[in-house]
Amino acid sequence: MATQTSAGNPSTNAWLYPPQHWALEPLTLNDTKVIALVNFEQSDYAVYLNPLDKRGYRSIVRLINNEHMDSTFNRDYTSSERIGLALTMALITEAYNRIVPIAQNAVMGNNAHSFDPKSGTIQLGTHEEPIFLHGHIFGRGNPEEKYIDDVQLDGPIPGLVFDLRAQSPHQPGNDRKVSWKLDEMKSVIARLKIEIENIQDSYKAHGLRIIIQNISTDIYIVRHGETDWNTERKLQGHTDNPLNEQGKLQAQQLREKLSDLHFTKVYSSDLKRAFSTAELIVDQNKSKIIETSSLLRERYMGTWEGRLATELLDHLKQDFNLDNLTQEEYMSLKWDDTAESYSDVYQRVRTLIRSIANSSSVNNGPILLSSHGGVMRAILYHWKFQPEYRWKVTNCAFLKFNVRADGQIVNLTYEGVEFVKSNETPFSF
Repeated sequence: MATQTSAGNPSTNAWLYPPQHWALEPLTLNDTKVIALVNFEQSDYAVYLNPLDKRGYRSIVRLINNEHMDSTFNRDYTSSERIGLALTMALITEAYNRIVPIAQNAVMGNNAHSFDPKSGTIQLGTHEEPIFLHGHIFGRGNPEEKYIDDVQLDGPIPGLVFDLRAQSPHQPGNDRKVSWKLDEMKSVIARLKIEIENIQDSYKAHGLRIIIQNISTDIYIVRHGETDWNTERKLQGHTDNPLNEQGKLQAQQLREKLSDLHFTKVYSSDLKRAFSTAELIVDQNKSKIIETSSLLRERYMGTWEGRLATELLDHLKQDFNLDNLTQEEYMSLKWDDTAESYSDVYQRVRTLIRSIANSSSVNNGPILLSSHGGVMRAILYHWKFQPEYRWKVTNCAFLKFNVRADGQIVNLTYEGVEFVKSNETPFSF
């Protein structure tokens, strides 16, 4: 456990929660209690009904990271994270205010902590419950009134204290909690979604991205055609090399493979080898506008760009046993401060993919992304990792996956890609 003297702030603690712990469960729009997902800058929030107590149609807004929920536990929070929570709380409180006579909220960032007066230490979290940045919203009015369809408010009574922290049935407040029925949850969620949709534009103007429907999009991400540096096994990174003649032919052949698809939008890395590949793929539709984005650029190789891949591999083997690294270690690996890790690449391309999935211009048609091998490997290593194995991505290989509005990538398939023993692909790492 992490503790700190009373002279300072508590540091992140080391409580380990079992995988089935409720606080580690991802919160997505497929969850029957979730109302909405909200994004602000780099932070995500879930808005969901309190599953254990329906009084006041009570809901919770919580900072989340569905890929690593424990990263949101038992720590200090940034100004951006707190601002995102405040804006989301304001949004949901206003939605409640359109339904019930009185809408109230309370931010509850640090419930599960304690202080030892003898040692002067502060403990963040307990073995039963972590602390996490969140708030509660609930309505007050006539407890017997049905403000939403046939769902009675059931309290809390105006003027009386509503103890949100009561943990056991024997504590004041919690002994009077009311359980939900599934049809009641559905009715309340449906009404709150309507009210959120009615007021969301004002909050979007302040930087919130609000997701209340999990529309999905098919995305194809392709690696560019061959360049001379590919044949020479040189590290390209951000070096802006053109396609060679073989690379142009590969892109034309890929166009034939994808000829039955009608891409509604096309995005490309701003490097010419990827942009030329995109142009050749959509050649039959000259009117198709290709949007460029640096978020689709190849993994930056830093000072090693232009050198042989085998040289960098030999250099890395002096300090690392690449076959013994964990997924997190492999994804975060950098050879020096000038280079990007796979995690860096994954985060930036994920930002673009989520933006596309949430775009109002997407009309359920497939999207084409023209990019690079390092970008595709970043996605693949995040999806599947095994020590001593590498993802081999050939020129003009492609991944196909479905991305939901909440950012989930599902149903990933590929062509021109193999998962092989590391000694079978010495140029891929």
